[in-house]
Amino acid sequence: MRKIILLVFVAIASLTVYAQEKTIFGIVTDETGPLPGVNIQIKGTTIGTETDFDGKYSIKANTSDILVFSFVGMVTQKKTVGKSNIINVVLTTSSATLDEVVVTAYGIRRNRKVLGYSTRRQQRKQQSNTSPSMVLQGRAAGVNITTTNGVPSSNSNIIIRGYSSINGNNQPLYIIDGVSFDGNSKKLQKLNPNKIKDIKVLKGANATSLYGSKGANGVILINTKSGNNQNENYEKIKENQFEHVAFAPLSTFSIDVDKAAYSNIRRFINNGQTVPADAVKIEEMINYFNYNYTQPIDEHPFSIQTELASSPWDNQTKIVKIGLQGKNIATDKIPASNLVFLIDVSGSMDSPNKLPLLKSAFKLLVKQLRNKDKVSIVVYAGAAGVVLKPTSGDDKNKILEALNNLEAGGSTAGGEGIELAYKIAQKNFIKKGNNRVILATDGDFNIGASSDK
Repeated sequence: MRKIILLVFVAIASLTVYAQEKTIFGIVTDETGPLPGVNIQIKGTTIGTETDFDGKYSIKANTSDILVFSFVGMVTQKKTVGKSNIINVVLTTSSATLDEVVVTAYGIRRNRKVLGYSTRRQQRKQQSNTSPSMVLQGRAAGVNITTTNGVPSSNSNIIIRGYSSINGNNQPLYIIDGVSFDGNSKKLQKLNPNKIKDIKVLKGANATSLYGSKGANGVILINTKSGNNQNENYEKIKENQFEHVAFAPLSTFSIDVDKAAYSNIRRFINNGQTVPADAVKIEEMINYFNYNYTQPIDEHPFSIQTELASSPWDNQTKIVKIGLQGKNIATDKIPASNLVFLIDVSGSMDSPNKLPLLKSAFKLLVKQLRNKDKVSIVVYAGAAGVVLKPTSGDDKNKILEALNNLEAGGSTAGGEGIELAYKIAQKNFIKKGNNRVILATDGDFNIGASSDK
């Protein structure tokens, strides 16, 4: 009898626990708006999800579970699941990220007494066969450099004096032209010493005051002769001329939905770099924010919102902003998609803000695919190849695995990649469907066809 009562008690307890599980949903934002790609995980488990393009998420959790919200450069937040099914979170910029922004001011001043760095100007003739790390050997005080196998050109281990530890977790933070890397980065290992302008070593309070906890083991600042943004070229922006409405009463404009310029400019600023003038695209900066425009009604495909204001530079003129809101289409009503991801995996993509960022973005897209959608992945470096044949959107794990396996290296046969991608798109063409080749590249073509055509 006692066993039966015990079994009944266990069954009731199990039902109670099960009944507590519910779907939690909400929106994650920062001071500028929704945050896509935020990681949400149930503390102490491997169960998790990510926010979509609109910062929205949903996850099944039990009452009293703790949800951990984390995002690069933001302060991690923890929220306990309670009675409500809605948990909205506003993430704030972490102090470590703010410290990195402050670096710009100190770096430009180059006050040796404040920073306490060691500087080594590079001599081209003397360093034709050394690795970047070996440039510091014997020339920066308090820096110990050892190679893994005794060969000067092999991978090196750098320890700044005073940061040795028994667990070996004492590698300094590397900053190359304003971008941070770890000691095992391919970017660091492949860096040509002859292209290095100078190297600075920050220690102690000088490192942590500028880079926060990331600089706890010291910081090695490397500036190249070209500078990071010198390798980025932007098409020249031609300013529009003012038109007199008496002579030009009709205006036409394109509907631009791009918004990358805002994030790109923020990247330059956070890295302490000068923003190239032609990278500042005003319309994309305006598009970055959500204005909560009203949805179109009836048969109209978009609604129109206008704002009129006095010109800040001429009180005799007015400025009008015209905002368009396209109709939101339910996912189940969107035609079947035949998508070909054409991804540049050449050596120039080996940077945190290139291939890794692209992989994260494509993962967000994959999570929105349906059974009737299909995805192919074509990559190119020295040559082009297919890494994923047409795969149903229902098989998300297979698509995500193919993305995770991508690594950058080699030259750039972009023309060959484009031709192969279009062949696959044509072979799997869906009539009355959404057929797209999505080209993801930094635009650096150096093998085969390379013209804009």
